[in-house]
Amino acid sequence: DERTESLASRRKDEASPFQALPRALVCGSGRERFGIPIDFVAEVLPPQKVMPVPDGPSALVGLFGRGGRLVSVIDLALALGIEPSFTDDEGHHFVLLRRDQPPVALRVERAYAVADIRMLTGEEATGFRSDAVTGYARLDDIAADQTDILSLLDTERLLRPFLSSPPVSGA
Repeated sequence: DERTESLASRRKDEASPFQALPRALVCGSGRERFGIPIDFVAEVLPPQKVMPVPDGPSALVGLFGRGGRLVSVIDLALALGIEPSFTDDEGHHFVLLRRDQPPVALRVERAYAVADIRMLTGEEATGFRSDAVTGYARLDDIAADQTDILSLLDTERLLRPFLSSPPVSGA
């Protein structure tokens, strides 16, 4: 009986559930690299012609049509207050976010790849500072001695200043 209990408890210890690494779309804006959780990304698009929005915030670079709907385009570098590394519109990618209303795409300087990431904690977890940054990670296949750290974005926090609040009923 003791041997059976011992073997049974050993299996419980060994049978820890498989935990998949989080996945993120790795993007570059300015001199920074950012990770957008893959669950929030609908599609990566080549650069599109956009119609400017008069009197809009500087980060709102314009609108384009997709599937019969207007999509707002927010420049990631400008939204975060960082200096873009180049200004030509040809090399950018648009990251169409998975959200219902309103449809939004982020203009990034480069969308690199979808990758497994390792969350960083403690002293390693340093990088770009912003309310929209929820944490820091390293690509899973990068050696620990390399300094390629991603700032993980919360897209809803990032978009909050650009989305109009719903009208108050009864006002």
